[in-house]
Amino acid sequence: MSSIWKWLLGIDRSPGEVAPGGSTRLELSALPDGSAALATLLTAVALSVLLWQLYRRERRDLSQSRRTLLVGLRLLVLVAVAVMLIEPVLVTIRRETVPSHLPVIIDDSESMRFADPYTDETKAAEVAAALRLRSEGGKSPVDRLRETPRLDLVKTSLRPNLEKLGRGRELFVYDLESGARTGAASPSRGRKLDDLKPNRGVSPLGDALRDVLASHRGRPVAGIVLVTDGRSNAGEDPLKAVEAAIRQGIPVFPIAAGAEEGPRNIRLAEVEASPVVFARDPMTVGVVIEARGLKDAEGTVTLEQRINGNDWEPVGDQRVALGEDGVLKRTTFRIIPKVVGQYEFRARVGEAGPELTLEDNVATAPVRVVRQQIRLLMIAGSPSPEFQFLRNALQRDQHVESGIWLQHADPGYKQGGDRPIQRLPSDAEELGRYDALLLVDPDMRTLGTQWPEMIINFVGKDGGGLIFVPGELYSQQLFETDDAESEGGKWTRLLPVVREPGLFRTEAQVRLSTQTTYLLELTPEGRGDPIFEFNPDPIRNRAILTSLPGMYWSFPVTRARPGATVLARHGDPRMQNQYGRHVLLASQLYGPGRTVFIGFDSTYRWRYLSEDYFDGFWARLVDRVGRNKALGGRFPFQVHLGKSAYRVGDQVSVGVRFTEAAAVAEASGLAAELEIGDQPAEPIHFERAVDDAELLTATFPAEKAGSYSLKITPATGAEEGSTVRVSTTTFRVEPPRREIDEPSLNRPLLADLARLTKGKVFDLPSVSKLDDAIAMREVTRTLEDREELWDAPLLYATIVLGLTSEWVLRKVFRMV
Repeated sequence: MSSIWKWLLGIDRSPGEVAPGGSTRLELSALPDGSAALATLLTAVALSVLLWQLYRRERRDLSQSRRTLLVGLRLLVLVAVAVMLIEPVLVTIRRETVPSHLPVIIDDSESMRFADPYTDETKAAEVAAALRLRSEGGKSPVDRLRETPRLDLVKTSLRPNLEKLGRGRELFVYDLESGARTGAASPSRGRKLDDLKPNRGVSPLGDALRDVLASHRGRPVAGIVLVTDGRSNAGEDPLKAVEAAIRQGIPVFPIAAGAEEGPRNIRLAEVEASPVVFARDPMTVGVVIEARGLKDAEGTVTLEQRINGNDWEPVGDQRVALGEDGVLKRTTFRIIPKVVGQYEFRARVGEAGPELTLEDNVATAPVRVVRQQIRLLMIAGSPSPEFQFLRNALQRDQHVESGIWLQHADPGYKQGGDRPIQRLPSDAEELGRYDALLLVDPDMRTLGTQWPEMIINFVGKDGGGLIFVPGELYSQQLFETDDAESEGGKWTRLLPVVREPGLFRTEAQVRLSTQTTYLLELTPEGRGDPIFEFNPDPIRNRAILTSLPGMYWSFPVTRARPGATVLARHGDPRMQNQYGRHVLLASQLYGPGRTVFIGFDSTYRWRYLSEDYFDGFWARLVDRVGRNKALGGRFPFQVHLGKSAYRVGDQVSVGVRFTEAAAVAEASGLAAELEIGDQPAEPIHFERAVDDAELLTATFPAEKAGSYSLKITPATGAEEGSTVRVSTTTFRVEPPRREIDEPSLNRPLLADLARLTKGKVFDLPSVSKLDDAIAMREVTRTLEDREELWDAPLLYATIVLGLTSEWVLRKVFRMV
């Protein structure tokens, strides 16, 4: 059909353009049928006769041919109007072949960055061969399989099959984001698989399936290929989303990317070691590991050390039983560093089978080993026998660098010590040069008003040690009033004992009870404390303790403070009150520092049995109170979390492990508070572990995401409201991240999707068979084009030309 005729008829397609096998027909949409058609025909005949009669009556002399011409023009116009009224339609039927649509949805969530262990060697070799992995860089195909992330294996599997899947089909590739946006289809030839990155925090599989189906509605869809590990943790349920696919008969072909066993990995979370230790002082190196997917398996922890940059030397190795996913396991090594200098400890963990990665199996920790020497300042109010023997013992001790100050000495008296001083410290900075402070019946009135605050900060903030030995001259005045602003009221609150008016025995009662000697009554804590270890043999040590010379005088106090450890009480049953026998030796932690109270001034009498007993007791006691500050003001305990990372809903496990055996007895004196964001602090209660005497544990639920702060301080410091430095451990609780917390393959979901839609589940090695399973390729469909002709230019032209011609002829024939 020529273009002129197409224009006259008002059509876009002519019968000559019909594809092979097509046809063309004319339909009269408004043509009446039945009795209406008969009535229309009779009306048309009657109208024709009426027109003939009208023209015949108007001009009887008009010739027959002219009358026929005029009637014909009028009938032609009426016929054109009649054609428009019956609405003619030109119907063209054609058949065409089009490619079907094949959407491919690829999971690009964070779980797709994991590598699967493939612990079955036979299966691992089959998978590596099917994916055509080759040896590279000294790694076998199986090794490369175990270290390759899931998404990379997906790309390796799909890349050679895309061309085959695209034959006869139009291929569309989606990630989870584009799949969840209607109309975001993108042909595979315009996308690259390498552009996909596993960085999505959630897996909205249901949303992606729903919106992909919506974007291809009304088009021939051969099926939907869903490449995923099956972890759907956001949006619509995938099983509900495929209901539309079931109604439309569209099969879903899931490709399982991953393994049911999930990623296996051991991570060496931390090497725990004190940053500074004394030479020849036993130290503990802890190795903390975290395992995933290795429950009931075992690994080997190997520890090495390097001293002052020399070669690495082995320390030892241990087998460790791995536990639940994300739970930290700890193993310890006992080491005695013998050389002063810089140490490095390197821990390795392995031998647990295939892992996610080996890069996190090593960790190191530096440790500085220093010479064991405590800097001590001793202040005495008078030259008592205890002071004189102590002065000589400290000067003999090579591990103590002492400064000694005797108050009220004669002018020109040369003060003693390894480094004699000309005056006492006047501020906190000068006092901070020492590690421990020994007060032997001091006269606090002559020290100055700044000293109480200096002592509090020295212990509570700087981690210094304090030993207080009362005497008969000046100690009584320290406790004459309960006023916190008195000479002794402030700093005596650091002591592990309380002296309350009316609840201790009077001086007269004490003097009456000291007519005979008494012995120390060691508590269970005292019998196990190293400061009373005069002989390594327990039997001989007990014999020495019972044979120590007796003493006469003691300084009575009411009771021990909460959290303090009582090591010895008065051996005379008359020296007691409602709290029991008088406390004569007690210790407590105060912030990072330690204080000791010795309620008698006659330890020099032990020299009568052996000078080593007196010297050894004080050497161990000075080391006890001074080592924390000498080692950098650290706390005598370490705080550990049960997991490296917490999510909302987890149980947070906190462990407090004491690094000094002597501090274990004071463990019950710790007080802890937990702060969550800007909320008020809540108390946390620790309990002693059943199988580990040096460990306290506490658990609490992580109910909300945010920043958590755990503050631990001695109960005495908290009770008195004093300002002390506290141990603060901060950690965060993150929102649930199931992409990481649940990374294993969810094959049941993939099987349900395939079963409901009559599809089939494929593994990565069998992707080459996917093309044969998808039945649809090109689709032959019948298309019907309908062109309405009632408004064709030809009909309008016929009406206009017919009426115009009739009017002109009537003028010519003089009929108007």
